[in-house]
Amino acid sequence: MADNHLLDASLVPIGDFESVTGSSSGFVFTDQIGVRTTVSGAQSPGTIERADPNLVETLRPTATAEAPLTGNSVFAFTRTLAALSSGNAFVALTVSGFTAFAWNYDALVAPPTLNQVVNAADGTVPVAPGGLVTVLGGQLSPVNIATSEIPVPTALGESCLAVNGVPVPMLFASPSQINAQLPFEVSGDATMVLHTPGGDSTPLSFTVLPTAPAVFRTGVAGPQTGIPTVVRVTNNQLVTLSNPIHRGDTIVIYATGLGATVPPVPTGFAGPAAPLAMAAIVPDVTLGGVTLPLYYAGLAPGEVGVYQINALVPGWAPVGMQLPLTIAQGSVSTLTVRVIN
Repeated sequence: MADNHLLDASLVPIGDFESVTGSSSGFVFTDQIGVRTTVSGAQSPGTIERADPNLVETLRPTATAEAPLTGNSVFAFTRTLAALSSGNAFVALTVSGFTAFAWNYDALVAPPTLNQVVNAADGTVPVAPGGLVTVLGGQLSPVNIATSEIPVPTALGESCLAVNGVPVPMLFASPSQINAQLPFEVSGDATMVLHTPGGDSTPLSFTVLPTAPAVFRTGVAGPQTGIPTVVRVTNNQLVTLSNPIHRGDTIVIYATGLGATVPPVPTGFAGPAAPLAMAAIVPDVTLGGVTLPLYYAGLAPGEVGVYQINALVPGWAPVGMQLPLTIAQGSVSTLTVRVIN
């Protein structure tokens, strides 16, 4: 290699690598693959990238903290990159000294892979507009990062998610999981794409139904975890074996996936306290087969993508240790939640 030119053993030019990232500063061949550093100017950060001599193309360019040394009018081409014999790292001569790069420096900038989109409350499908979803895959983000900012940002940890071209608010990002709110504008057949420093994912196709109610299973009470988030208004405590539902109680069920609201709320914004954003399609809630009268069903005030259902447990409700609680909305019902009454 000389600058971005690839030559054969007889020094006959056989191809050129990209020159968008600037002039080559150093290069080294390891295991039939090349690695080179480039820089566009003395004040610019550099780039390190792998170079495939068989395809004459570069792979996964990654920004460096500072620029590598460049040539001059006397020495046009420099040799400022070396591979350690241990195979653990590359060392580059940069403007302030030496910079070491791990052998797999580009592992976290590999293209992302999207595997599945599920309901964030219980990990099931389908999903609905405005609901919280969990995206599963690989190389989704180079870091673990969460946000409590409202409106929820559509870029997090250098990752940006889009569904049918609509930016998706992201609450949490990690290499294997993203938690986000599905835009209210999306419905029917949908295509998701993730943009990261490593590139764009292959589009993932999935279906968005008008409603897909699911009760959160994230409640914690003492040593117990994974408890359905059903709360007794009397004491504002989760329903557990030691805090069962009583006839005449008002309960609050926290869920997601209840779909569009009236009035509508912009994607990424919290549910308002006045006026309340009520579910456009009123759900039907049953406990042990008995329908519960509802006081309210809609977005929880101050929460993004979280809905709450306030319901009355009538005096004729059945009593038992594992009563099924179900939310039906449109053509979709939740997985049965077992509660104590």
